[in-house]
Amino acid sequence: MRFSFYKKTARWVCCAVLSVFFVKMCIAERYCIASGSMMPTIQVGDKVLVNKVLFGLRIYNPYSKKADGFIRLMGIRQIRPNDVILFNVPFTEDPQYGISMDWNTHYCKRVLGTPGDRIGASDGHCWNDKVLRPVGVLEEQEKLRWMFDSLFIWRQSYDVIPLSSKDWNIKNWGPLLVPAKGMTVKLDSLTQELYRPVIEYETDLSLDESLKEYTFLDDYYFVVGDNAMDSYDSRYWGFIPKDFIIGVVCGK
Repeated sequence: MRFSFYKKTARWVCCAVLSVFFVKMCIAERYCIASGSMMPTIQVGDKVLVNKVLFGLRIYNPYSKKADGFIRLMGIRQIRPNDVILFNVPFTEDPQYGISMDWNTHYCKRVLGTPGDRIGASDGHCWNDKVLRPVGVLEEQEKLRWMFDSLFIWRQSYDVIPLSSKDWNIKNWGPLLVPAKGMTVKLDSLTQELYRPVIEYETDLSLDESLKEYTFLDDYYFVVGDNAMDSYDSRYWGFIPKDFIIGVVCGK
């Protein structure tokens, strides 16, 4: 009788552990936010709940030609501007070396641009030409608007998307077209630098300067932090491949 009780208890414990493991790996998981880039929306040390099935659960593909290749299951909906997402950092050491997945480091940011969107910033305010409402926290973008430029030069964060355009800065940049699968762009001195990391990531080759146009093979996203004046985000290192996205933040 006692053996039967222990046997049933062990089964229940195993089922509970497996259920927790399944939910954590396949449905939702909590992550601790270590930086202040999403303040005031998310504070340092907050734990956010990340929904992995909303956009579609990603499963590692061992047969992919890329080490960071995944199969993405069908989700409930697409990612939208103003969503907050968690993703693998798209570089391992320095963005200047190109796109590569950092398996051990995750960032949490707000989506400004989805595949095919035209985005930018004017007087510190981020915009997306497909979205009427503000993207991000308007109060923080107002602070950015009125911040003295000299302070940003001192903090080495005034210039955005290096090598792309000398006229772009943290307050005013764009328009910028977010790469989408099947979309073709004309390449000139500006767009070659803007899309160089994506093209070299997709082809595993150095960009041929004589290339006049390019058709993207996958979808990409552009993200910014709500802490507009102090967030290391796509404004500095560029686009995020779709496969790098873990899930959508749905609460704390």
